[in-house]
Formats: sequence, C-alpha cells, structure tokens
Amino acid sequence: MQLRSFTLASSSLIAFFAIHLAAAQDSESAAPSKNKFGYVRFWNMLPPSNGTLDLRKLGGEPSEANLFAKAPSYRYSSYKELAPARYNLAVYKTGDNNTPLKTFSLDVKLNAYFTILVSPEGGVLNVQLINDTLDPKVPAATLIVRNFYPGLTVSVASGTQSIVNALAYGQSYTASDLPLKRTPLTLRSRLANGTPTESEAEADFVASKRGTLLIIPDTYGRFRPRVTIDGKNL
Repeated sequence: MQLRSFTLASSSLIAFFAIHLAAAQDSESAAPSKNKFGYVRFWNMLPPSNGTLDLRKLGGEPSEANLFAKAPSYRYSSYKELAPARYNLAVYKTGDNNTPLKTFSLDVKLNAYFTILVSPEGGVLNVQLINDTLDPKVPAATLIVRNFYPGLTVSVASGTQSIVNALAYGQSYTASDLPLKRTPLTLRSRLANGTPTESEAEADFVASKRGTLLIIPDTYGRFRPRVTIDGKNL
C-alpha cells in the first residue's frame, strides 16, 4: 500500500514538471527576439560651407521621414536601430525638400551594420554606403583611417610601427592584421602656418575587431582625432 502511494505521488510530480516545462518552452518560443534590428549611422564629413544635412526615408509619412536631421559638419553619429527591410533613402541639404544630393536603396538585415558617409572626394561630394558588419572569421583587427581635416596631410603610427604616411585631405587608408588589443595611436601633421602638431588616440580592438580613426576639426577648429567602434552598438 505504501509502495502504491509512493508511485502515485511520483507520477503526479513528473506530470507537474512536464506541464510546467512545456509551458516554459511555449513561453520562450513565443517571446520576441531580444535583438530584432539592423543598425545605421550617418556621418557628415563636409566642411561647414555646405550646411547641415538630412537623411530621409522616401515614400513614407513626412513626420517619420527623417532618420537623421540637421547633421552638422564633422558629425559622426552612433548607430540607430532600424527594423529589417528594404529602405529607399535620400540625402538632402537641410531646407531643400526638392533636390536630393543622392538617392539609394539599403537592405537592412538583422544584426547588420551600415555607415552612410557624406564626404568630399576630389572636390566632388561623395556619398558612400559602407557595410560595417563584422566578419567572425577574420582573426585580426582592422583600422580605417579617414582624413577630413581640410588642408592637412597626416601620418599615423602605433609605437614604432608606421600605419600610414602623408594621408592627404579627403583620402582614407585601411590597415589590416592589427593585434586584438588596445592600440595607442600617434598622429603627426603640420598646420597651415607650418607649425608641427601631434595628437594621441587609442583604438580599442578588445571591444571590436574594427574601428575608424577620424581626423577632423573639433568645434573650435583644432586638430583632434576621434576613434569610433565599427560594427557594434556600444
């Protein structure tokens, strides 16, 4: 009799856990993914004489059209979340609603990262769509050096290792096979009056395998580099 009671109790306990396990699994499968977005950022690297820029979705509600509004010169934004879809986009000068500087389509996929970069190239306005999505198969770090400081030619080194020499205004350079660690950077140039200038920065390749070194003026026109993390929404 005691054995029968123990068997019934055990069966009831097993049934209890089975029901709750099934309910938990159903709840997990019904729960939305924690990350259901792609990511886009917008960089205006044009001089102040060009005014501010807007990045807009075409064909949508006017109140929802602007993804980035009134981006000033040398503005480098963080990534913005976008639901995966195909977007028709346009870059406008702020206040000009009729003549886009550039139109293009962007396929935003889950966990994909993109930079839309507006920059001068050979005296011509250039709009680039850059895929920042990290490749997990790449075993080393990559640094992209972009010089958008008007009139300056810049050299970049890490310790005794030269990364790039005499990078002219409007040009970029990609350095690959860098170690996955915090990497100090030294930038050297000469100002318009001939005065040598030097600045320090650090690329954190522990946080990400890819970064961009932006050589741009700060709000006071001074020579100040900026390092961004690419391919991660930190």
